[in-house]
Order: sequence, then structure tokens, then C-alpha cells
Amino acid sequence: MFVINGRYLTQKATGVHRYAFEICNKLHEIGVDFHVAIPKDIHPDYKFSFKTVQCGALKTHLWEQISLPHYLKSIGSPLLISFTGCGPLNYANQIMTIHDVSHERYPEWFSKNYYRFYHFMMPRIGRKAHAVLTVSEFSKKEIVDTLGIDADKIYVVHSNVPFHQKPSAEEILNYTPDEQKERYIIAVSSMDPRKNFVRLVEAFDKIDDKSVKLYIIGMSFKAFNTPDLQKLIGDNVYLPGYIPDEELQGMYQNALLSVYPSLYEGFGLPPLESMTFGCPVINSDIAALREVSEDAALYVDPYSVGDITNKLNILLKDAALRQELRVKGLSQIQKYSWDKSAEQVLELARKYI
Repeated sequence: MFVINGRYLTQKATGVHRYAFEICNKLHEIGVDFHVAIPKDIHPDYKFSFKTVQCGALKTHLWEQISLPHYLKSIGSPLLISFTGCGPLNYANQIMTIHDVSHERYPEWFSKNYYRFYHFMMPRIGRKAHAVLTVSEFSKKEIVDTLGIDADKIYVVHSNVPFHQKPSAEEILNYTPDEQKERYIIAVSSMDPRKNFVRLVEAFDKIDDKSVKLYIIGMSFKAFNTPDLQKLIGDNVYLPGYIPDEELQGMYQNALLSVYPSLYEGFGLPPLESMTFGCPVINSDIAALREVSEDAALYVDPYSVGDITNKLNILLKDAALRQELRVKGLSQIQKYSWDKSAEQVLELARKYI
């Protein structure tokens, strides 16, 4: 038996929270003996059947650093696995997850409190933990380089798309969006400076086809020094904020293309989401996105507004290239599986149970 850190269940589901949630679901599905330790208040978005145990009256980091280790010690100090954040500093029997080290590479993108907390906690917990999970070979190298954690204790366990109701490959390839209703590009992510949406809007304003719209979908968080995109919004640029999964699936499926111009990523989930629903992808030409998408995307220099504009024009005009990327995307997503990720976690956990 082991315990999973359930602090993530108090927060709205974004990329790292979905990673934790889906692995928990899959571990439960295959009959693994574990439970999720949780604070008092769980976000209503989550629907699950795995076992949870509420412990402690504290919230946020205080719960993770005080209530959680106190509970674990009261039940015999079992193995703890944290799939987001860090985990408790004063608890040795644990496996932690580091999705990326963007706060180390680019501290100016984050609030000072966020940077200080993770700059202090992450390397200390990582060196103490039995093992560290991460989501790509790129992130593994970054963790070694910036945090000084031994590469031998870092294990790559990929993320995957959170959607369970997926169209078949045949449905995707035969699907024709109704372009008479609306022709648009989609960009999905949190409103984080590294997502590079300011340059994207500047590039989009210069495309040839002025009938095309741009939807930038995602939420803002206090942890980020979020750019003021509202100053750049024009007639064809929309910021709808967070939208539910079912609606997002439709947005992907009916978009002309998706664009992910991020400056730094540990993995990069939106490109895989795009491929799942047959949406051709333009990615930043950075190591993590090359690793995740391989030849199933068109790549841009994320620092060049001109290059982003050029690649948008190319893909908007070339229907054959869009179809080629759809086909390659369907092949690429077959490399990622929650089943495989859960089995990797279980195999590692068994070493320390």
C-alpha cells in the first residue's frame, strides 16, 4: 500500500493536475492498493471512484508541510507519491514529481513568492526523495543541470491527453469543419508569460487572411507575472478563459490549426490534445516540443514574430499540409498511454513499499 498526495484535488484541473488525476484513476482501475490523502475542500470539477482519506484542518502548502506528514507518520510512514508540486520537506519515504524547472531558468516569469518557495523546496525534497518523476527526457536533463539531482534517480513518465471520449482515426480524417460558420485558429494554455501569447497576437495581426479569428483559451494564475493581453486584443482575437472539456474538444476539431508558441516547456500537452482531435499543429522549435511532437508539427522560432506569421500563412493556405499533419498526429499520439504511465509508477513504487 502507498499514499498519494491529494493536494492537487483542491485546485482546478490544468495540465499538472490532470497528470496526477489520470494516473490515480488508472491505478485504481487496475486494482492497485493505495489511497489519496486530501485536505478538507476538494474542487467540484473532479469526479472519481478511488479511495480518499481526509486529514488535517490546514490548507494549501501548510496542509502539505504539516497536516500531510503528521497523518502519514500516524499510519506507519508509508510511501508517499506526489504528482504535482513538491511534497513535504520533512518526510523521507516519498517519490516526488518535477514537471519542469522553468522557475529556475526564467524566474522573472513568476511571482517572487512562488520562485522563492520552489527554489528552496524543490532541490531539497528531490535530493531526499527515493526517486523523482518527470515528463520528458528534456526535463530530466534540466533537473540534473539546475537542481543537481542525480540522473539515476530521475524517471521519465509521460503525460497524455485527459480526454476519454475520443473520435476514431477514421472519423477524424473524414471530418470536414463547417468553415461557413467560423474560420479560426486555437491556442490553449494558461496565461503564463512563457506561453508567448503577446508575440502570437502580434504575429496573428499580420496574417494575410483577415477573416480568420484567434481564440486564446486558458486561465490566469497569481503565480505568474501574466502579460496584459487585453491591450493587444483586436476584432478577431478572443480570450474566452477556461472552457469545459466537451466544448474544448469541439473547438479543436473545428479549428483550422492550433498554435503553441511557448518559450519553455517540460512536456507540452496542447499539441497532443490538438492531434487527438485532428487539429494540425504549429509548435515552438524548442527541445521538449520536438521530443513530444517529432515530425507531426510545423515548427517556428518562438522569438520571431515574422516566422510565426509566415508559418501561420503557410498552414492556413495549404490544405494538403494540414491533412498531412493530421495523419502524422494520429500516429504520434499512439506513443502515449495512461496505462503505460500508471504501470511505470507502480513498478517504481514497488521498490519502496
